[in-house]
Amino acid sequence: MQSKDIIEVLSPLNFWGSKQETGVRRDYYLDRIMQFSEAKDIAISVIGIRRCGKTTLTKQYMKENIGKNLKDTQTLYINFEDPKFGPYLDTDFLDKIYDAYRTYVNKDDFCIIVLDEVQNLPGWEKWVRLMLEKKEKVKIIITGSSSKLIYSELSTVLTGRSLTIELSPLTFREFLFFKGLEIRDSDITVKASIIKKQLNEYMVFGGFPQIVLEKEFLKTEILREIFYGIINKDIVNRYQFQDSHLVRVTAELLINNFSSLTSANKLRNNLVLIIKRKLSPNLVVDIMKSFEDTYLMHFVPLFSKKIKEIRQYPKKVYCADTGLINVAALKYSENFGKLAENIVAVYLIRNYGKDNIFYWRNLKQEEVDFLIKENLEVSQLIQVCWNIDDEKTKKRETKALLSAMDEFKLKEGIVLTEDHEAEEIIDDMKIRYTPIWKWMLEH
Repeated sequence: MQSKDIIEVLSPLNFWGSKQETGVRRDYYLDRIMQFSEAKDIAISVIGIRRCGKTTLTKQYMKENIGKNLKDTQTLYINFEDPKFGPYLDTDFLDKIYDAYRTYVNKDDFCIIVLDEVQNLPGWEKWVRLMLEKKEKVKIIITGSSSKLIYSELSTVLTGRSLTIELSPLTFREFLFFKGLEIRDSDITVKASIIKKQLNEYMVFGGFPQIVLEKEFLKTEILREIFYGIINKDIVNRYQFQDSHLVRVTAELLINNFSSLTSANKLRNNLVLIIKRKLSPNLVVDIMKSFEDTYLMHFVPLFSKKIKEIRQYPKKVYCADTGLINVAALKYSENFGKLAENIVAVYLIRNYGKDNIFYWRNLKQEEVDFLIKENLEVSQLIQVCWNIDDEKTKKRETKALLSAMDEFKLKEGIVLTEDHEAEEIIDDMKIRYTPIWKWMLEH
């Protein structure tokens, strides 16, 4: 591909070639990028599930800088999923793109470069490191849909040379902002009725930015397209699985089991019954790992002080966004309690990190949905109980919570509910009942 052809492909996606849509601002993440960009000779990586807003966020960052002290020609956005670039994807081609930009757009001024969905380009990390070492007048931002960027490429070739932001679908507060409702802490109680009306949509259709802003009759179709895009582009192609049907069926089985216990052995047995052939246990483990790497699913382990038990016991499976459950699970909306638990899991993983979230179970088979560990100590215990009005259910949930509180010497436990709010003191231990919508806004 010639330099002029490269510029022709780049032009529609860059501020210097065409007007760019930058969507609704996500101030928290935009502020993070602005802060990180102050570090010299450091690349910034923005990583998260496909279609969670990585491209829009990086363009917001470029627009912010154009509005302050840069010309539009001092920004360069490259999309490595553009089919026109597909046949040429290697590091030599990246040099050609950069040379074309320097020849026709910006000869020698400082520039911001965004390498979007960079996992599609073999050897990209070496190119980035070389640019940083050469002290080129650039700030490089990398986006990708795989956490392997953090644990492999970034942690080896770019050790000490990158700062990472993990981007997620919208929180409930962001969701409300996208819907035109800016909720301050003082507004939570006053606007409770308005907030609760929005909760149902958030639980059913999730928090992908495009879905929130889309007309309702298109939401499910676009969610389906996102789901299969993740399966085919980020998982099958990226991890070179030979059987795309097996990967899709595995994802559908796990999502139909959301907010429930699962294990590789149990999953393998179910898959064998469906596809009617033998399966390698390692293959099933690899597929599950790819779901986690691409942020499609989270697997929460049993809390134990023994590493063997953490690895050996079944894990609870949660989907990255309840909207994806909408298109992959059967009768998903009949159990809002499980949807609520899934939402809480995603919130906790986002806030505390996946290595600090567990479920708890004792020898009596009493179970607490979430145990949060901070600084090597158990700090919180949370039950999710959508309908607390049933006395039998309430007794079961609180009994387990009290047992766990006693074991870890905690004075307070939390029960997240649909709309029940109260406090209860039992044996000098406090159980706080909080509506899930209120808890989400407070976090």
